Amino acid sequence: MNVGIFTDSDCDSLNGVTTTLTAAIRCAPAGMRLRIYTAATLPAVQEDYLALGSAGLPVPFYPEMRMYLPRLFSYVEHARHDQLDVVHLTTPGPIGLAALFVAWRLGIPLVGSIHTDLAAYTVALSGSPRLGMLIRKYLRWPYGKCARVLVPSEHARRLLIAAGGDRQKMALWPIGVDTQLFAPSRRSFALRDRWHVSDRRPAILYVGRVGREKGLGLLPRLRDRLHALGIEHRLIVVGQGPLLRPLREALPDAVFTGVLSREDVAEAFASADFLIFPSKLDTAGNVLLEAQASGLPVVVAGDGGAREHMLSGRTGAICYTEDVDEWAAAIGALARRADLAAMREAARQYALTRRWDRALEPLYRSYREICPDQAAAPVATPAVTAS
Repeated sequence: MNVGIFTDSDCDSLNGVTTTLTAAIRCAPAGMRLRIYTAATLPAVQEDYLALGSAGLPVPFYPEMRMYLPRLFSYVEHARHDQLDVVHLTTPGPIGLAALFVAWRLGIPLVGSIHTDLAAYTVALSGSPRLGMLIRKYLRWPYGKCARVLVPSEHARRLLIAAGGDRQKMALWPIGVDTQLFAPSRRSFALRDRWHVSDRRPAILYVGRVGREKGLGLLPRLRDRLHALGIEHRLIVVGQGPLLRPLREALPDAVFTGVLSREDVAEAFASADFLIFPSKLDTAGNVLLEAQASGLPVVVAGDGGAREHMLSGRTGAICYTEDVDEWAAAIGALARRADLAAMREAARQYALTRRWDRALEPLYRSYREICPDQAAAPVATPAVTAS
């Protein structure tokens, strides 16, 4: 079986979508060949990756990311050469539209997956609820064309149903985690020394885009409240984004690492003491599982889908409001727990149940179910050039 996975996120970007798709290719079962189809400024051709060189523009309200004009007939040509049996639409942007075109042109089934609540992000970044409503209505069209729509959380399923999606087509596909890369064994005491943290001054970690849509306006208020309560700590912020400069000015004692490699992110997870995740918009939140795999308790917002990927009271805490007192109390309670080592171990054990080889089975099963005649067919020879 040959599957073309269409995404607007090229693999030079480090985010939940690319992490998931990379894992899907790495863990693909015998007889199933997956290939990413995307676009970039410079073309790239590999056995499992095709990026057509295309003209790009900054994404509105998100200038760090670019969207590319899809070369529709070139995608069809490559898809025909690859003898695709299934097209997988992972993002509803221009390359997602190319997925629709390829599936229609070649007459092959289409699978969709939700990775981002695009409508909620649009509202948060633009400040326009009306624009968010229009985006939610638009999403009915591409995902309505799919024979199966995979969602990463019950929260995402509810959002799609509320937008008019067909619940009968939906299936749960929870995120997974690389438990070899993200592990407590990567803890670095040298890094903790550079951070100037200790058991008495814990490192509170955030990993992700540094933008207001992630709820990071909480951090300066949380710092002040923790100090008022006499709770020593140091904030560690990994990532970049438009809120980086204001946060640097508001939090002069925090550590801002910028963007790190996957290996360095894994070291940062294992070397911290808690992960804070105040975003209410994420449908899943891969960093929660990565933190727990690293032996980190997590403190997460009660809204959104991320809270479904932890065990409240066992691997961390959930804060159901934006009240800084609630967040400070949750962190303080974790810091004072006599059985904190047991919670760290519980976090690790929970993450082990979510390894990618297990988490990806609903995806592969969906491919087989919508195209059963090709489930065991031989794979095609990959293309060698990008037009």
